Amino acid sequence: MAELRRVLRPGGLLYISDLWLQPDERNLTRYARDESKYGMYGVFDLPEGVTVRHHDPKWIETLTRDFEMLALDDIEVLTMNGNPAKAFQWFGLL
Repeated sequence: MAELRRVLRPGGLLYISDLWLQPDERNLTRYARDESKYGMYGVFDLPEGVTVRHHDPKWIETLTRDFEMLALDDIEVLTMNGNPAKAFQWFGLL
């Protein structure tokens, strides 16, 4: 975020689109399984060899605190494996 603040001009637009923490048992199991490995809840490994992070709304609020939020939209998406997921799109200005 420091690098984004550095390179964006005042009034520059920031767009973030990602997944919230998911409430389903499959994801809750993965969060718990890998929490000690990564020291963070919501980060987990997929069998394909990818490490993924799902976000708590409070973390996104903290992460974007230096920006003026223009919009935060909750959306439903399908993951790369075709599973339904709760996601968000965040828009803000520096």
